[in-house]
Amino acid sequence: MIHPTAIVDPKAQISPDVVIGPFSIIGPNVTLAKGCVIGERVSMNWTRASEGVKIGANTIIGGDPQVYAWKSVPSWVEIGAGAFVNELTVVHRSMYEDGATVIGPECYVMTQTHIAHDCKMGREVTLTSFAGFAGHVEVGDFAVIGGATAIHQFARIGTMAMVGGMSRISQDVPPYFTVAGSPAQAYGLNVYALRKRGVKPAERLALKKAFHILARSGLPISEAARVIEETVELSAPVKNLVEFARSSKRGLTLGGGREKEAAQSD
Repeated sequence: MIHPTAIVDPKAQISPDVVIGPFSIIGPNVTLAKGCVIGERVSMNWTRASEGVKIGANTIIGGDPQVYAWKSVPSWVEIGAGAFVNELTVVHRSMYEDGATVIGPECYVMTQTHIAHDCKMGREVTLTSFAGFAGHVEVGDFAVIGGATAIHQFARIGTMAMVGGMSRISQDVPPYFTVAGSPAQAYGLNVYALRKRGVKPAERLALKKAFHILARSGLPISEAARVIEETVELSAPVKNLVEFARSSKRGLTLGGGREKEAAQSD
């Protein structure tokens, strides 16, 4: 299953059924679990890939972090089961000894995406073509990042959030929000994802009320969080939103964008 032109270091741990395409280079610090498929001309090192991972052509996985004065230490890229990293993508390993850049299970990373050192992607995250992630970015489960979006280092994207294409993200994006623009602004809830993931109508309504308080009241984040707790039914999604807001260190992507309620009504 390994093409004769591929170069595979004998120290790499390769499951017998792994497919490795022409001219790919697999370094000594690589583990490929069963069912992995590595395309042609892939360069990979310092990577642990779980079952069924697919890597597209001309992709670089596990390259050194782009950090001034970085001291070379052992670190990793970890890819969850069933993830698909499409062609021409670059994923850098952690800058910390024994640290990891993480792509979660069932993530779908489209072509020519850049994921820098120490980013953490949750489950079933979709990264659209040409998106760029600076170091230490965290993306929650089921989030979708639009094409050509640039995300500042240390920013967080909450679970089920939707970031529109060509956005500039410099602050945290709250869970369940839809944001877009440069700089990005909040436009409403990601109702499509909420329905798809089984969030009940009553919980969606509570989130909508919380959205208005957090994004439209003009209150400081801490005060808005207090008002939400006092006036909105504290379902699990609302609690998650409040906790995310309170834990933000970069501030939240809110802005004064027009909410598109007609297109996202319950």
